[in-house]
Amino acid sequence: MAEYAKLRADGFCQLCGEKAPFYTKNNKPYLEAHHLKWLSKGGTDTIDNVVALCPNCHRKMHELNDKDDIKKLKMVLDEYNKIRDY
Repeated sequence: MAEYAKLRADGFCQLCGEKAPFYTKNNKPYLEAHHLKWLSKGGTDTIDNVVALCPNCHRKMHELNDKDDIKKLKMVLDEYNKIRDY
């Protein structure tokens, strides 16, 4: 799921919208997978629960878990699901 989420993000953080901060040794944009509903809280390891974030936004989600950020990421996932189900 993590790799697919990163591919789907196309090199951009799905929260702040900025380009990945650097490229990996394999020349891929560095983004981190994040489960919107955390696995430790009963979330699923499915593509409709995983987003790709830059390291700063990923840390922000784990520190603050801001409701507005969650809402924004849910909207991002909803858009992908609409396209996928089309």
